[in-house]
Amino acid sequence: MHATQTTAAAPELDLVLTPLKPALADDSRNTLDVLLRMVACGGTPVQRTPLSLSLVIDRSGSMGGGRLAAAKACVADLVDRLDTADEVGIVIYDDTVDTLLPLSPAGPARQHVAAPLANLETGGSTDLHAGWLAGARQVAPCTGAQRLCRVVLLSDGQANQGETDTGRICDQVRQLAASGVSTTTVGLGEGFNEQLMTAMAAAGQGNALYGDRAEDLAEAFESEIGLLSHLAWRDVRVQTGSATSRWRMLNDHTRNADGTWTLPSVATGSEAWACFSVPMDSAVRAQARSRQGKAFHVTVTAADAQGQRHTFKASLPALPVVDAAHWHAMPADELVSRRMTELQAARLQRRARQAVEEGDWPQAEQLLGEVEALAADHPWILATVRQMQTLLAQRDSMRFGKEMAYTSFRMNRRLAEADEVAVFSESIESSKAAYLRRKGYQGRSST
Repeated sequence: MHATQTTAAAPELDLVLTPLKPALADDSRNTLDVLLRMVACGGTPVQRTPLSLSLVIDRSGSMGGGRLAAAKACVADLVDRLDTADEVGIVIYDDTVDTLLPLSPAGPARQHVAAPLANLETGGSTDLHAGWLAGARQVAPCTGAQRLCRVVLLSDGQANQGETDTGRICDQVRQLAASGVSTTTVGLGEGFNEQLMTAMAAAGQGNALYGDRAEDLAEAFESEIGLLSHLAWRDVRVQTGSATSRWRMLNDHTRNADGTWTLPSVATGSEAWACFSVPMDSAVRAQARSRQGKAFHVTVTAADAQGQRHTFKASLPALPVVDAAHWHAMPADELVSRRMTELQAARLQRRARQAVEEGDWPQAEQLLGEVEALAADHPWILATVRQMQTLLAQRDSMRFGKEMAYTSFRMNRRLAEADEVAVFSESIESSKAAYLRRKGYQGRSST
């Protein structure tokens, strides 16, 4: 039996709960692992949410050598792609912050952005927090107006002016996200702080993107505007329900004060997902105590294109209880197993990054070997391992650190193509929307 139930209050979003194995075991040493998929059906037309974007550009001295020119080209291209209902502003920063373009309707912005961009030159140090905050203040007045408000922050360097503490910055980013201003970060090159940039994206309910070279930057901007233009559901929150409180989420999604988790916004034709786990003996007792005979259920709330919140519910059907030998002999669901492998690989990758940061290359090699063994049947993870083995052999600590940070972020939080298959090839991925592409090297263009 494939224990899957799909429940949705509207045709645009399907909830699917699937256990790793279609039974419970009478063995407390095992766990019940369940995959939740939130699928935005591609066949249903979705009204596009108007965007209020603030593009925050690092103009510090390190942005020379073609980097600022690439950023200008990407910003001009992004503005050109906006809908007439959108609005956009541009903030620039080094050790001071200036407004290059006040928040303006996209049509007039296209006409007026070329000249100020052309005159933009590199400057001094990097007050990243002040630049981000100015961008957030640009779009904050638009929250609650049935608009999607987003700061897109670009930097190629370390925050070395103003507020530099990652925890304090992320607390502020999280507060703004809760009030409706999300944050995406785009890193460029080798010198930026990947820990700060990925942490800000996670706190800001946005994306963490980077380009290893100036020519790789275009795909990051393409990914962001493509996603924002196709969102079906945003501010997605998940709450679990069960006769036991021992369920835990295996992804690194943000846990809110009310006990819900915030998951990525869902684009048409894609799915957000999360894996949950509970000790097997707790699952058996919970199912026995449940009035409906169900071990697990979830409630999902999300806002549609007009900002209206909807509630969706799904339950895991009653599962048979079998002896441990029978349970171990059961085949695991391929998709659930694949997603759990991604989460295990992400944890090992973070440890490998930490080992390199501490100068322990043998430990990093051992951990990468564990990822390789874990992913024997997972072509995408194997592709990332091959790239990382090259960087390890070259002792390229900066690129290795960034790839591990961004690959682990991606494997924990990515949107997946609806009904994604295990087969992986760069040519197939390059034909997908940029925000759905699996990449062997996160910082390099796949096209």
